[in-house]
Amino acid sequence: MDPQALIDFLGFSVGEVERFILVLSRITGLFLSGPFFSRSAGPQRIKSALILSLTVVLFPLVAPWSGEGKGQVPSMLAAAVAEVIIGAIMGMLVHWVLVAVQVAGSLLGFQMGLSMAMVMDPTSGMQEGVLSNLLYLTVLMLFLSIGGHYLLLEGLARSFQTLPLGSGLPHAGNLLESALKAMTVMFELALLISAPIVVATTLLYLGMGLINRASPQIQVFFLSMPVAQMIGFIILGLTMILFGEVMMREMNTFFAIAFKAVGF
Repeated sequence: MDPQALIDFLGFSVGEVERFILVLSRITGLFLSGPFFSRSAGPQRIKSALILSLTVVLFPLVAPWSGEGKGQVPSMLAAAVAEVIIGAIMGMLVHWVLVAVQVAGSLLGFQMGLSMAMVMDPTSGMQEGVLSNLLYLTVLMLFLSIGGHYLLLEGLARSFQTLPLGSGLPHAGNLLESALKAMTVMFELALLISAPIVVATTLLYLGMGLINRASPQIQVFFLSMPVAQMIGFIILGLTMILFGEVMMREMNTFFAIAFKAVGF
């Protein structure tokens, strides 16, 4: 069937189809990198249906773009690529709060002697450290419980006002500043989460080294690992009291950085 005939039969103009594709492209970019949306858990058909549903909902709210109805294929392709990148930027900057938790989990696993303990994450299809996976899923549940996915979709809808279709990528200086700030906050958060256990286990290893120096007959190596794990899990359990409050504050920070990158 001729595509033009099908478009005429459905009652759409060529410009409206182009606008629909551009809106679809920005939403697809968000689903490629955003927290929760980018996970591979569940059938891909459901994710595709959700992307199409969101596009149908947002389409009437989006203003026409500058090249609408002109039939310029190169401009259309360039605009579609830019829209995918804009959506991916928003999702990636917010997702870094979860990446910070994974980095902290890797540091904790190394300090506690659990770096070799790997599990298969069914949502990403990759092997991850036990503590990294545990902390990631904990923060992901916290993200969903506070409605972070709704806030991310709301920010995407508002981005069509600050960055209209076909306007190109965000300002390079603003984007670079947001990316550097997000990266800095990510590493600071990872160190903040892992610092208590890293300090405690380092002091433990120093003490064990002094004991081994004073009494070489004692097999310190076989004793240090279980003690380090016990101390690490105790401290992790105690710090979980403040963990949720800190993560909620940092999530707001990353949302602000992501929204600033797209102009609001």
